[in-house]
Amino acid sequence: MPPVRRFELVGDGHSKFWEISQTGSEVTVHFGRIGTEGQTQARDVGSWEEAAERVRKLVAEKLREGYVEVEGSGPRPSDLPGFRRPPALPPLELPLLPEDGPLTLGGVKLPNGRRLKGDPHFKPMGVEPVEQPVIWATESTVRNAGRALYELRQAAAAVNLVPVLLSGLDSEPNRPWDPAEFCPTDPRRAILFDVAAELANSWTANLAEGDDEALAVVRPFGRQFPGMAAAPSDLRRISDDRDILDKIRDRRLALVAADRPADVVAAIGWTGAVNAHEDPALLSAVLRSWEVRWKARVVAMGFATLTLTVGNPPRDEKAALAVAAEHFALCPDNIWQGSLDTMTAYAAHLRDNRMWEFWWD
Repeated sequence: MPPVRRFELVGDGHSKFWEISQTGSEVTVHFGRIGTEGQTQARDVGSWEEAAERVRKLVAEKLREGYVEVEGSGPRPSDLPGFRRPPALPPLELPLLPEDGPLTLGGVKLPNGRRLKGDPHFKPMGVEPVEQPVIWATESTVRNAGRALYELRQAAAAVNLVPVLLSGLDSEPNRPWDPAEFCPTDPRRAILFDVAAELANSWTANLAEGDDEALAVVRPFGRQFPGMAAAPSDLRRISDDRDILDKIRDRRLALVAADRPADVVAAIGWTGAVNAHEDPALLSAVLRSWEVRWKARVVAMGFATLTLTVGNPPRDEKAALAVAAEHFALCPDNIWQGSLDTMTAYAAHLRDNRMWEFWWD
């Protein structure tokens, strides 16, 4: 008998179990209400490696939904490659946001702003919402918004806030911010995600079986994710992105309770990519990795768009192709629905490009 791992979700009206096991290339799940026989589903995914990865992904999903593994039910998560046990995080301590009204910080004068509170309706399944506001945002646009963000960074970091520019839909520029179409969450949850494994899963999901046209788009790669791009050893980073930010005007400016730009997505509980990724902490995990390897920083957010400045962009074709593969895994619409509709064309666009933009349909 293959080892079976059992998970339970009890409380708040729930009394459910979920079990999983692997035999070769086959993954079996058994689930239902505690005290019943439940249902069993089995799926052969083609290879032991793919089955192990499917087990890892499904277990991670259940843990994020709030299931708890029953002791002694099977091998511990630490025995499985690529899996990280959720740590016992201490209570989240939020920094103070500015009061409603005009603000002067670090010599930068901002117009009237106010705290924006999220809506728990938009929280990912199984994730605890953060009830307090985590965003202070100007009510109107700031003319030289990008320059203001640049000048705010140091003063904002001193009080544990991150400046970011906000925009909305063309037809409804207040969305998603004023209607509270977001739900703040603990950004520290980003450590729960194995970035390489999540990008590999997304890559596979983006390429439907039998879709030869899709495979043609991602050439020279195939159905298997090519792996994480390695940052160049000769770092020629450009940490000063003032010239890029100077070109961004007429945006609302926000201060977000977060430790780093990558974390603003999870901290806000941004829902712009929800059609592809339910949990914004997954995006923050990838963005953290890009911060380290490419010095890429989130500077602007829209209804379903993200803009990053890049201090250390890929310099050659090989590196650009590897980065393009990560972009496609995270945001396939950049290629599916963009003017650069092949992997090679998109990669050529990324070479020495100090701004990355993402859009999810």
